Amino acid sequence: MKLISFIAFFSFLLFGCKDVKIITNNEDKGIKDVLVFFGGYCEYSIGASVSTDEGTKNFFELKESKSEVLEKYSNSPDVMASNMAYIFYSDLKGENKKYSEIHSVLIFDKKEKYEAVYSRDQLELISAKMNVLSKVFDLIKAKNFVGLKPFLSDNSYTEDAKNQLISNLQKVDTTLGNIKGFTLFGFRYESLNGFKVLDIFGVINTDQQNNPFTLKVDLKVSEDKVHFLDYNFPLN
Repeated sequence: MKLISFIAFFSFLLFGCKDVKIITNNEDKGIKDVLVFFGGYCEYSIGASVSTDEGTKNFFELKESKSEVLEKYSNSPDVMASNMAYIFYSDLKGENKKYSEIHSVLIFDKKEKYEAVYSRDQLELISAKMNVLSKVFDLIKAKNFVGLKPFLSDNSYTEDAKNQLISNLQKVDTTLGNIKGFTLFGFRYESLNGFKVLDIFGVINTDQQNNPFTLKVDLKVSEDKVHFLDYNFPLN
């Protein structure tokens, strides 16, 4: 029989950017960056799950509530939960070796809570795929749309489709003004054209408006190809 027990070491409730001491400065920064994006309240705890099958897994848990951002995007809890885990994890340095998992718990006003678990391997893979997003975004910001071609998968884009995408991006660019930055919204695992992809959601911030943006990147560790790129996605 599989035996599982839970050991909670400590937990705190943090509101806004109040200075509450936790284990390390990097973890403290991670919590505060979560609050910068979500607002509301963030309760956090450190614990371990003990299993006869898998041994001990140390985890850091984040529980977010009273957040206007969560309520606005309550129809996409998986995307919000992934972003919360990634925001926190991306601030960790050597501390990331302490945790096997990052847990995200979302508390909504009128919906059931949503819980998700992200392993260290998953978050490391997401971090690697974010490098693809960074390169693609830098090309778009520099208006070097032709430079996107090497990133576009031949399995998902014909040569004509690549040229059409570049033409569409050039047309959109004339209406957006200068690009100032990118705001990440989160991730979703999907399948597209027979490939497993990481769907990266965000907003491109420009002089004129904030434009929704999504990028589907091949999930294979050795593959950095883009299977889909678009300026629109439905979240709320």
